[in-house]
Amino acid sequence: MQLNVVVPLVVTVVVAATGYGATYLTNLRLARRKDHLDRVNRQLSELYGPLYAQSQATDRAWRKFVARYGTMWTVSSPPTAEQVATWRLWMSTVFMPLNRRMVETIVSHADLLREDTIPEPLNELCAHVACYEPILARWQEDGFDSVQVDDHVSIAGNFPHTELDDYLRTSFESLKLEQSRLLARMQRLR
Repeated sequence: MQLNVVVPLVVTVVVAATGYGATYLTNLRLARRKDHLDRVNRQLSELYGPLYAQSQATDRAWRKFVARYGTMWTVSSPPTAEQVATWRLWMSTVFMPLNRRMVETIVSHADLLREDTIPEPLNELCAHVACYEPILARWQEDGFDSVQVDDHVSIAGNFPHTELDDYLRTSFESLKLEQSRLLARMQRLR
């Protein structure tokens, strides 16, 4: 075989293999980034976005409630029967439906959590809501008219507003930043 035939053939094969390898690696890198972006998009659209919005809605509704009706369960002045009825109405129609939706979002999309375990603010939220369920059930009993604090508040304590808001805001903002960074990198590679 002559060298003038073999050298161009070897060079052609090496150039083709190198081009194929570079294309393969680029496509692999793009696929990994796309998979990562897809996960971030799902985390935002199915878990952190809805949770953050629901948490904000709960917080704003709570602020409106307190502005109109005040804080009811203080030691210095127990609530009246009318105030307790207002509390039950708001808990049954506003706060618990929002809280239940948050718990359902967590349970349905726990696979999208950023952490390996369920973060404490989410655990506290779930416990708070679970501990309110028997209270709301008791309110439905015929003849229920108690104004006692234990018949109206969760044994899990107050709603974990501050911790939940800090966790959800930080997670949401971090994921939005990561989403923007990934989108920018994807645009540069195209």
